Amino acid sequence: MRIATLSADEVSLIAQIDRAEHVDIEYCVVDGRLTERPPTITEVPNWDQDGSGPHSVADKITFCATVIAEGGTFLGAFDDDSVAGLAIVDPTFDAGLAWLAFLHVSRPFRRRGAARSLWNEAIGCARADGAHSIYVSATPTGSAVGFYLAQGCQLADPVHSKLFALEPDDIHLVCRVR
Repeated sequence: MRIATLSADEVSLIAQIDRAEHVDIEYCVVDGRLTERPPTITEVPNWDQDGSGPHSVADKITFCATVIAEGGTFLGAFDDDSVAGLAIVDPTFDAGLAWLAFLHVSRPFRRRGAARSLWNEAIGCARADGAHSIYVSATPTGSAVGFYLAQGCQLADPVHSKLFALEPDDIHLVCRVR
């Protein structure tokens, strides 16, 4: 798996990510504790390739382009010439706090090291710019939350108000990087 820093001009690579997944477990936070719940959707479809709604390629490109324009670092994981995954980290999001704004690995490349490689590169970016912690707003699926917990993330307490307002149904996590 090769990791590369990408330019804003390459944000259209998002269209190559297959985010589809089967969900067995979903999480929520109840009384400050991570709690399993039945999934609200068991088959997450790929992003809508032609529309403009919240689960469309166009929406993801707009979001990612905005974060990159505001100082985010765009990272790609490649298996030969194929896009395995993409991530965006804003290493100077808040005083001492980096933000992992985006991390998706395409279905055919999951469990092959792409997410961990992107995570490690994002942590490196955060450290290089002086962050002490990185904030993650994770999709509440068992696979996403399980991945971040395995990287050492813990429930954010308190949550970041701006990021919580953007994704109130996500699991908000933080990880020390120093």
